Amino acid sequence: MKKAIYGAVIVISIVLVFAFGLHLVIKKDRHIIQTSKPLIELHALSVVPQDTTVTQKYIGYVSPIHEAFVQPFISGFIEKIYVKGGEHVKKGDILVVLKQDEYDAALKSAYANIIKAKADFQNKQSYFERIQKAEKSVSASELENAEAAYLSALATLEEANANYQTAQVNYDYTIIRAPITGVVGDVSLTEGNYVSPNGQALLNIVQFNPIRVVFSISDTEYLSQLQKESLFNDEKIRLSLPNGEIFKNTGTFQYTGNTLDRATNSMAVYADFKNIGKTLTPNTYVTVLLEKTIKDAILLAKDNVILENDGNFVYVIRKGVLNKVPVEILSAENNNFILKNVFEKNDEIVTDQVFPEYLNEKVSAKTGA
Repeated sequence: MKKAIYGAVIVISIVLVFAFGLHLVIKKDRHIIQTSKPLIELHALSVVPQDTTVTQKYIGYVSPIHEAFVQPFISGFIEKIYVKGGEHVKKGDILVVLKQDEYDAALKSAYANIIKAKADFQNKQSYFERIQKAEKSVSASELENAEAAYLSALATLEEANANYQTAQVNYDYTIIRAPITGVVGDVSLTEGNYVSPNGQALLNIVQFNPIRVVFSISDTEYLSQLQKESLFNDEKIRLSLPNGEIFKNTGTFQYTGNTLDRATNSMAVYADFKNIGKTLTPNTYVTVLLEKTIKDAILLAKDNVILENDGNFVYVIRKGVLNKVPVEILSAENNNFILKNVFEKNDEIVTDQVFPEYLNEKVSAKTGA
């Protein structure tokens, strides 16, 4: 009996030792399996912040800041033409002279009337003053008549002076001068032509320097501009000409329109340019380039940015672990997004396809193809 019990104990002991050994072997194998799991390798780029210039394009048109249509103030026959089409004139230059005989005669007649009225006034004034001194020896009616005659003569003299001034203005109007500095348009006038204020303009003058360009931005872009200290203070306004050349001068923002265009939800913007040499011609269409330099930005291919309903993201290897980091897209240019720099030092942006199960796992970055 004792032998049987002793034998059973030995068997149980052997089984327990075997089981414990088997447990150690399995645990060791599991550890080997776990520690030998291959590390995920993903292609990645180093985060390199840089100042990036963003260019937005708009269609604009050239418009003169000042344009004058020259119209005669009086009627008359053209006596002399002093300007040709395409000629540059300065404000005050003589353009056309009308026949002056009639207006010269009216001016001389008005002057003669002044002399006559002045003589009559002086006579009536002198008589009235004498009557006043002899007030006690003259009747009241005689004094009143003398005063009335004096005042009437004074009124006549004032009227004569006014008529002379009118005649002088009309005479001066026979000389038609340039109201602004600029370039004269077509001059299809002939000496001897009859012109009047109710007829067509004689010619037009356009100011070329400076000159204005008008373009439109969207309502959302306009609202963004309003958030700044002053509109367009951090953008350069440049132009691409119809032949593809970049206009050498940058523009200066002047003002925006006072209403939004309901059809296009856009706001007109007005910018002025120096235009020596008349490169910019009124009514020409140009491409407006708004250039803005974004400091400390990240330039990244669009394929590497994940666009989702709840935001935009990139995959980043941070301290050896794969993270999904939200990003802010500041602008887009060609095939790249320009991102706000929200990254940490030594972050690497993953360019490979990433599976959900990779997130928060340890990964390694590999460069090159």
